[in-house]
Amino acid sequence: MFRPTPLTVFTVAIPFCRGRQDRRGPQPCPGDSLADLNTTSLSLWGTAMQPDSHLPESAKRLKAARHSLWERARNGSVGGFAWEYTHMVDRYFEERILEAGPQRFTFTLIAVGGYGRGRLCPGSDIDVLLLFKRRIPQAAEAFVKTLLFPLWDLNLDLGYGVRTVADCTSLARKDFQVLASLLDARPLAGDAEVFQAFGTAFDKKVLNRKGTDFARNLAEHNQTRAHQYGDATGMLEPELKNGLGGLRDGQQVHWLTRFMAVMGAKPVFLPEELARMREDQAFLNRVRTALHLAAGRKNDQLFFDLQPPTARLMGFTAQDDSPEAKGRSVEFFLSRLHQAMTRIKAMRQAIFQEGFPLPLSNPPTLLASNLGVGPQGIYFKNHSAATPENILNAFLESARSGLPLTWGARRLIRQTPGRFAQKLIDRKTTLSTLIQLFMAPHAGPACDGLLETRLLPAIFPEFGDVEHLIQFNDYHVHPVGRHTLATIARLASFNNDTSDWTGAMAATIERPETLILAGFFHDLGKGESSHSLAGASIAREVLTRYEQHPTIIDDVVFLVEHHLLLPKTATRRDLSDERVISDVAGIIGTRNRLKMLHLLSVADSMATGPRAWNSWTQSLLSELYYKVRNLLEHGPLSHPREARRLVSAKNAIITAVADMDGDFVRNAIEAMPPRAFLALNTETLMKQMQQVLKLRDAVAEDRIRKPSKIAGKGVSIIEAALGKADGTYTLTIAALDSPGLFATIAGALALHGLNILAADIFTWKDGTAVDVFTVGEPPENLFPHEVWARVKRSIGYARVGKLDIESRLEDRRNSPLTMKRPGPRLRPIVTIDNSASDFYTVIEVAATDRTGFLFDMARTLANLSLSIHLAKITTIKGRAADIFHIRDTEGGKLTDSARLQAVHEALLLAAGPTS
Repeated sequence: MFRPTPLTVFTVAIPFCRGRQDRRGPQPCPGDSLADLNTTSLSLWGTAMQPDSHLPESAKRLKAARHSLWERARNGSVGGFAWEYTHMVDRYFEERILEAGPQRFTFTLIAVGGYGRGRLCPGSDIDVLLLFKRRIPQAAEAFVKTLLFPLWDLNLDLGYGVRTVADCTSLARKDFQVLASLLDARPLAGDAEVFQAFGTAFDKKVLNRKGTDFARNLAEHNQTRAHQYGDATGMLEPELKNGLGGLRDGQQVHWLTRFMAVMGAKPVFLPEELARMREDQAFLNRVRTALHLAAGRKNDQLFFDLQPPTARLMGFTAQDDSPEAKGRSVEFFLSRLHQAMTRIKAMRQAIFQEGFPLPLSNPPTLLASNLGVGPQGIYFKNHSAATPENILNAFLESARSGLPLTWGARRLIRQTPGRFAQKLIDRKTTLSTLIQLFMAPHAGPACDGLLETRLLPAIFPEFGDVEHLIQFNDYHVHPVGRHTLATIARLASFNNDTSDWTGAMAATIERPETLILAGFFHDLGKGESSHSLAGASIAREVLTRYEQHPTIIDDVVFLVEHHLLLPKTATRRDLSDERVISDVAGIIGTRNRLKMLHLLSVADSMATGPRAWNSWTQSLLSELYYKVRNLLEHGPLSHPREARRLVSAKNAIITAVADMDGDFVRNAIEAMPPRAFLALNTETLMKQMQQVLKLRDAVAEDRIRKPSKIAGKGVSIIEAALGKADGTYTLTIAALDSPGLFATIAGALALHGLNILAADIFTWKDGTAVDVFTVGEPPENLFPHEVWARVKRSIGYARVGKLDIESRLEDRRNSPLTMKRPGPRLRPIVTIDNSASDFYTVIEVAATDRTGFLFDMARTLANLSLSIHLAKITTIKGRAADIFHIRDTEGGKLTDSARLQAVHEALLLAAGPTS
C-alpha cells in the first residue's frame, strides 16, 4: 500500500559535488556519485521552444515555471533562485508520483547532493535516490522511467540510483563519495518508515564508525583540490565550487560538524558562526547562479570575461558606462566574494585542525608567556590575560612552529581587533615583531591568521585600504593583500635557503629587514595614478612613525619607488644600448641597493604569477643585473670605450672567419649595422655571416631558375638554436630586405602557433636582413625541425604572393580549435616616446592579446613606412604589451607631430578588437 509522506523542502547551505566535464575534463570528488548512479548530461539551455505535446502535465508546468524563473533571474533576480528552483522540482516529483498512480510496493524518493540541500543553480544536477527497505521490486525500473523520462525530455542533468537501505549503508562504509552524497539526503515522497529505517541504519552503521576515516579522506582530497584548483580566496579567476574557500569547503564543515555531534565531540563553532557561514555560502551560491546564467551553461570558474555580467546580475552595477566604472563594480564584487571565501576556508581549516587533529609528535617550545600548544594549535591559557603584545607574540610563535592559533584564540582577537591594535600601532617593538614573523620559516599560517582576524589591517590601515583591491587585469593572480604577503613569503624564503642563487645573494644583504619592509610597502600605493611614488610616500610616513633608522627608511623608500625599474627596463628596453645600462646604474647607485632591488623584483614577479615570471623573464632580468653590476664595479662607460669595442669586435670576426673569402668578409663587416657588434658576440656574428653567404648562393640560384621580378624574393635561410632561457629557441632568419618583411615573419610564426618573446632586426647596408626571433617551444606533437621548415615555406609563399597571411590568421582566430584567451577586454593604449633612446623612437602598444597581434602591429608600422629595429614582446595570458624601436625612411627618429599623431591613431585602430 502506497503511503505518501508530506513533501518537505530542507534548505541546507552545502553544495553537492559531482565531477563534470569542464575545460580540464571530468573532475570526480567526494560526494560526486552514488556509486551506481546513472547520469545523463544534456544542455540546460534552449528548452523553452521545444514542442511539449508529449509531456505530462507535471513536466509542462515545470517547463513553464523554469522558463519564467530563468527570465526573472536574467533580469537580476537571483536572490531566491536556488530555493525556488528546488521547490519547482519538488513539486514536479510530487505531482508526477500522483500522476503515476498507486504503486504495489513501498518506497521513499530521496533528494541528495545539492538538490538534497535545496541549492539548485541553473546548471546543477538533479540527483535522486529511489530507496526500498529490504529488496528492489521488478516494477521499480518502470517506475523510475515514469519519474525521470519527462525530465530527460526537458534536457535536465539527472543522476539517479535505486537501492535498498542495506545497499546504502554497505556502500557508504566502503566508498566515501557515496557517504558524502547520502549525508544530504532529504525525503521527497513515499513511505516515512523507509526513510526512518535508512536514517537509523545510517547513523548506527556509518556515522558512528567512519568519522575519523572520512575526515582523513577529505583532507587528502583537499590537497588534490589545492593543486588542481588553487586557493580561491586570493585568485582573480576563482573556482567557486572546488577551489579552496569555495562551496565545497562549507559543505565539508557541515558534514564534519554532523559527524562530531554523533561522536559526542565538543563543537568547534558557535551557532552564530555557523549562521554567518551559511550566509557566506548563500552568497556564493547566488554568485554561482549568476555565473551559470551569464555563461549560458554550467561553469564554476569565474573567468575574466564572465565577471562583468556576473557582477551585474549580483547587483554590483556601474554608476556609468565608462570602462573605469565597470571595472570598479567588478572589483567591489570580487572583494566581497573573496572575503566570504576567506571566512569559509578558515572554518574548514579549523574543523580539521581541532575536530580531527593529528598527533603532535614533537611539540615546540613556546617562548612567550600565557601560551599553550597542542594538536589543535596554539592557544591562550587565560583569555582575560591576553595582552596586545601577547597576541602578537602568539602569531610569531605560529610563524616559528607552523601551528595555527586555535579557533578559540582567533575568536578572541576577531571580536575586537581594533581594541588590541590600538596599543600596537606606532610602537617600534610591534614592527620588530612583525619583521621577525615575516622572516620566520612558517610565516604562511601566521599571516593567514593575521588577515582572518583582521589584526594586520587594524594595525596598518594603509594595508587594509588596498587589501582587497582587485587589479582588473590578468597580469596579477591575487588581490593586493594576498600579493603583498606572497611577495614577503618569497623574500623570506630567499633568506631561509642559501642553496639557491637568490639565497646566496640575500645572505650578502647588509640589513635583511630592509628587503622585508620593502616587500610589505611596495604595492600599498595601488589605486593611485603612480602607485610606486604613492607607496614610497606611505613607507616614509609609516616607518618614521615607527621610529626606524633613517638609513633603513631611505633604502625602503628607494626600493618601493623603483621596484618596477628592473622588470620594465629588462622587458622593454634594448639591453645592448650602453645608455640604458648607464641610466639604470645611475639611478641605483650602489651594489647593495642593486642586489636588494633585484631580489625584490624577482619576488614581486614570482608572486604576481607564472605569466610574469618564467625562464625568459628571468634571463632578461639576470642579463640586466649583471650588466649594471659590472658598470657599478668598473666605472662609467664612455664613447671612446664603445668605439674600442667596435674595433675589437670587428678584429675578432676577421680572425674567426680567416678561412672565408676575404672580400666577402670585408664587405660584410662594412655592411653590418654597428649595433650588431655591440649586441652580438663573435660566435653569433660569424654564424650570421655564414648564413648570409648561404643566402646569396640560394638567391643566385633562384634568379637563374626564375628570371622575373620575384626571383630571390621568396628565398630565406633559417637557422635554429636553443635559446638562452629554458623552453625557448632562437630563430635567425636571413632574407633580402623589403617593406613588410618583419610583419611577414611574425605572421608566419603566429600561423604555426609559436609564441614570440623578442625580436632583433639587423638590416645590412647592402639590403640583406638578418632578423633574430626568440620563440617559445613549438606546439605539442610537432618536432621543431618540421615547424621551422613550415615557417620557412610560409615566409617564402607570402613574399611571392602565394599565401595571404592576414586571411589565414583570421581563419585561425575564428577556428573552434583555437584556444580562446579568457581575460578582461582592455582598451588599447599606445605610447610614443622619443626620450628613451638616442637613436630610435620607442613605441609601446598595450592591448588584449590575440593570435597574430604582433603581425597586426608590424604590418601597420610597415604601411606607415616605418622600420622596426628592435621589438620586445610581453604577452601575459590575455594581455600584450609590445615595444618597438623604430626609425623613419631616412634613418632617424620620428619627430613630425602630425605624423606622430597619425601613427598613434593607426596603432590604436589596429590594436582594437577584431571582428
